[in-house]
Amino acid sequence: MEYNYNRILEEIRQLVNKSALVWLSFMAGMSLIIGILCTAGVLPLQVLWAFLGIIPSAVALVFVVAYYRRKAGTFAKKQQISVMAFHAKKVIDNLQQEFPDTFLSDCQIRMRYLAKNGIDVDNALKRIGGNVDAYNQLVLSFLGESDELEDDLFDLMQPDTLFQYGSKAHALRVKANELGISNLTDTAFFHEIEAYAGSLDIVRANWEKLSFELDEAYGIFFEYLNSLGLENPPYKGEGPMTYKRWGEQLQEAFNALETYDTIKAKRILSELIQYQIDTDITKTLQSIITNIDEIMAN
Repeated sequence: MEYNYNRILEEIRQLVNKSALVWLSFMAGMSLIIGILCTAGVLPLQVLWAFLGIIPSAVALVFVVAYYRRKAGTFAKKQQISVMAFHAKKVIDNLQQEFPDTFLSDCQIRMRYLAKNGIDVDNALKRIGGNVDAYNQLVLSFLGESDELEDDLFDLMQPDTLFQYGSKAHALRVKANELGISNLTDTAFFHEIEAYAGSLDIVRANWEKLSFELDEAYGIFFEYLNSLGLENPPYKGEGPMTYKRWGEQLQEAFNALETYDTIKAKRILSELIQYQIDTDITKTLQSIITNIDEIMAN
């Protein structure tokens, strides 16, 4: 942020105060000179009565100074909000360039959560013709087996069942590849090959890595399905949320900031922030809301 609220406000207040001080000093100096001239008999004493008008003028000046100090505060807040909106828009614009210029359904927007957590969801969708419903069914099937799959693999990790272990690892590799879990695909393939080769010691030595990656994948997909199960989606407009619609709403929020309508801007940003399409963007929007609250509280 190039401008600091306190510095701007203080400089404007000092300007107002100095202007008032110059006026008071001038009037006090003139009063002193005329008072001396009246005492010396150069001017009649009746001239002093003319300076009684200084008193109401001074009172009025106090109110004027107080008014302009408040106006200075408002101006400084507007200035900082405007600068904040400018810089935030530049940051968001840079981040949005990473997104494809396509219409995406609400579900596909939520899939960005998977991509941010290492799931190659884009290539996984390509392999099934972009069928989002089919992909979600694969996720449901994968999670539905989560309670048994890991236990079955562990139980089969024995000398006399190592071939079955390899077959189970092969099935896991296929599922992981279908879902775009690249690291788990590679690890499952390693276990499959070593199991078919009869390398029980190697399989056991690498079991923790396979178990960890399985648990990690379960956690990621569980959170993803949870996000799809929201009963009250945050966006209340017509049709599903898309990247284009999301961007238009964000632009409306920035326009509101530039016209100092902080209430409208906060409302829109609070709605958009519920779509976790990108961690960096979410943090940026949260910081904008925090900055608005801090500025308006001063």
